[in-house]
Amino acid sequence: MAIKSFTPEYFVSQAEMNSVFIQDYLQSFIPLQNIDLTNGTVFNFTIRERAHKKKINPVIRKATFKDVEEIIYIYQDIYEGSYPYKEMEDPENIKAMLESENVEWLMFEHPKTREICGCFTLVLDFKDKMGYTRGFVIKKKFCGKFDVLRAFMASFLAMYLKYEGKIFRWYGESRTAHAKSQYCMRPGGFRPVAFYPNKDVFFHKVESDILLMCYDSAALGELRSKKLPHIIKEALPAFNYSNAKYLLGDYEIFQGSLHLDSKYLIALQKKLRTEVVKDQYGYEEICFRIEGSDAFFSFLYTPMVQSLEKTKYHVNSNEELFVFGQEFIRYARKLKLRYFEVFVKAYRPEHQRIFFDLGFNVNGYVPSWKFNKSERKFEDYILFNYNLGEIDPDIKLLEEGRMLLEKLGYM
Repeated sequence: MAIKSFTPEYFVSQAEMNSVFIQDYLQSFIPLQNIDLTNGTVFNFTIRERAHKKKINPVIRKATFKDVEEIIYIYQDIYEGSYPYKEMEDPENIKAMLESENVEWLMFEHPKTREICGCFTLVLDFKDKMGYTRGFVIKKKFCGKFDVLRAFMASFLAMYLKYEGKIFRWYGESRTAHAKSQYCMRPGGFRPVAFYPNKDVFFHKVESDILLMCYDSAALGELRSKKLPHIIKEALPAFNYSNAKYLLGDYEIFQGSLHLDSKYLIALQKKLRTEVVKDQYGYEEICFRIEGSDAFFSFLYTPMVQSLEKTKYHVNSNEELFVFGQEFIRYARKLKLRYFEVFVKAYRPEHQRIFFDLGFNVNGYVPSWKFNKSERKFEDYILFNYNLGEIDPDIKLLEEGRMLLEKLGYM
């Protein structure tokens, strides 16, 4: 099988690597943009300031049905059977993902033996114009021998080129048990913007995660909403951090107070209903509704890691949201959960105040987090989360991550 390779070797500096936007990254690799992921490509570039260790620079190609068993083996091998998201070990689910236009699954092969070393999955949401990176996994036998940095960088180059003008934001949730993924994703423009304390479980141990974002310049420029962020004062440290990184501009602090109708709250509580849909992997889609209203509050329950996330809601009054927020907490406590979260628009200070007063912490200001389809603009959101238990004091972060946690009051 022919392998597309680039010679002579291309050199890139450390300064060129640390991109702010996708465009900066692509500009640094103009000579390497003839990519063939069907037959496989070797990206021959060297970082000038990096120590030249002889590590495996892999062939990168798209996964096929022939790779399914190998993918399952990789996950079971590196996580020793403890990986909590079992859909990534289900052959039928993997095949469905390989067939989907919303998934890119990349395989890494040894350039000489063509043995598979690992894989990487990217999930695409074309309606929201967002990409999600997950599951960069390497076989144990290649750990320490495989050039993880070049594999990450080459994968991002291929994806940024392929989806330029279609995907305007990419995000990943990086473990803090080590800083390897943070280090490897930083050259591609990924920067920390929010903190998930005690969100995940790996190797049967509770871990915190960092939300990393990478942007097309248009997502923070002409396509970002022109609405002025209106935030509670408790969200200002998170805003200041993101503003320092992305020059977001002006904002307004909410000076008002919140008045809720107690009689209306009692009436709403009596009309509250819960719907639960469970899938084959144990995930539960949960939705709160109020009889006689189109209001809803939905989220995903992941029992494998004891968390509630991916929250969405629509309400017609502050009272409806307050009742939903109370029920959200009650539901989490009933299940004895460790972590739950909600993203709130940066332009709805009353909603922010409700969640903060209910006991949620502000742990990130995320620019252009969601796409408003009716306005055709990206909107800023604030992350509110609620966690139980002590946070591991030995979490590993790069300098930008440490700055974020300092702003949020954790360090």
